[in-house]
Amino acid sequence: MKGLKKAAALGLCTGLVVTSLAGCSKKAEFDAEATAITVNDDTIPVGVMNFAIRYNQANYESLYMSLGLTDPFNQDMYGAGTTLGDDMKSLMTTELTQALLAEQKMEEYDVALTDEQKNSITSAAKTFVEANDEEVLKELGTTQEHVERYLELSMERILMEEQMSADVDTEVSDEEAAQRKIQYTLFTPITDEQLEAQTETETEAAETEAAVETETEAAETETEAAVETETEAAAETETETAAETEAATEAESETAGLTEKEDVKTQSADETESEAQTDAQTEAESEAQSDAETETETETEDPEAVEAMERARVQAEEMLKKLKDGEEFEKAAEDMGKTASSTTFGADYSITELVEATDGLADGTLVGAPVKTESGYYVVRVVSEFDREATDAKKETIVEQRRQEQISSLYTQWQEEAKVSADEKVIETITFDYHLTQPTEAQTEAVSEAQTQAESETAAQAETQTESETAAQAEMQTESETAAQAETQTESETAAQAETQTESETTVQ
Repeated sequence: MKGLKKAAALGLCTGLVVTSLAGCSKKAEFDAEATAITVNDDTIPVGVMNFAIRYNQANYESLYMSLGLTDPFNQDMYGAGTTLGDDMKSLMTTELTQALLAEQKMEEYDVALTDEQKNSITSAAKTFVEANDEEVLKELGTTQEHVERYLELSMERILMEEQMSADVDTEVSDEEAAQRKIQYTLFTPITDEQLEAQTETETEAAETEAAVETETEAAETETEAAVETETEAAAETETETAAETEAATEAESETAGLTEKEDVKTQSADETESEAQTDAQTEAESEAQSDAETETETETEDPEAVEAMERARVQAEEMLKKLKDGEEFEKAAEDMGKTASSTTFGADYSITELVEATDGLADGTLVGAPVKTESGYYVVRVVSEFDREATDAKKETIVEQRRQEQISSLYTQWQEEAKVSADEKVIETITFDYHLTQPTEAQTEAVSEAQTQAESETAAQAETQTESETAAQAEMQTESETAAQAETQTESETAAQAETQTESETTVQ
């Protein structure tokens, strides 16, 4: 659900365009002004939550449906015993509760929306309403006020979280973030799928051999036809003169005799070669079948996991021998029917066996023995004991983790101190009995223009503030706008890809 949380928090001050509805709504009773969430003396109507949910639904439903899921929000997508729709409502309850808690703390953190930001929110909400016809808005139960309130809460939450985590320690040492890079090939235990793939390969080989035999037979047929044609021509020539006929007959007899002998030799050789090929093929197939039967019997007699793991170890040892003999890593992996991969990790990597096996090894060092893990056997070479780029990226991750931990801790503290409630009966009136599609490319472009104008106004306002206020606000605004632009671009690309699949959903069915 992390992706849904990200989508709900980003895209502020952009035009949120939902195309149209598909499917048949059950028209469940829905009072958009009913209170869904209460935090101290402030409330959020279910219409605001409904818009937040529909915004996410429109972003993700086309993606899920393109994967063959016809009704994703009424399915248990993660095997947790709840539908995607239930997960969405639970997430939005948490998100909006935290947003209201943050709003109530804004004065304490000296945070406030600027006039330009407020105007941008109003413009985005207006763009959304104008981009959807009355029937769609009625189906959604959404008003411009609901859209504005959701965008307002979301923007406030972003600005507040910047201040809530402003004092987080951003210093991370190389030692704490150190990452090493390895090249590896993993040999996993042989599975039923692999055996099935092997069978398919053998079948394809047999089909190819049959095709070659068919072509050979066709060529022989053409040769015989050519011989017959030549014989007929010779017969016509015989009628010209008796002498020529006799000579031709004698010549033909000699030629026929030689040809017959050669044909017999050729046929004999072909038959011998064919028999040899057949015997070789039969022997190979018998050996393959015998090996397969032996493996099957072995797996039946002994624990399958142990036998499969042993086969993986033998393969890993074979590749390792190739490497020790001087073969390149990629070539050795290819010879084994595998691919060479690479990854970076630190001391906290979940596959502890790889951490231990490569600890202290210099660049270019080949680990001397296959590394056994739950997944199989790894053949490993240390590319870089200390990878600078990966280490710097890890530092950013560590700082972000610190930020999120502090933000989460504050929300937990504030919620414990506040009077918070959610009306489950009201929230249950949000149903997923129709589908939403993503915006068209033309709508997205129009929205992007509106966003650019709003951002320009905000930047102009920032220039009139004091130097310290400008620096603080510019930093927060740049990060939020960059994220918004990235989200808008992703939505545009996804929308363009899904457009051809969703043309039939552009009106209410």
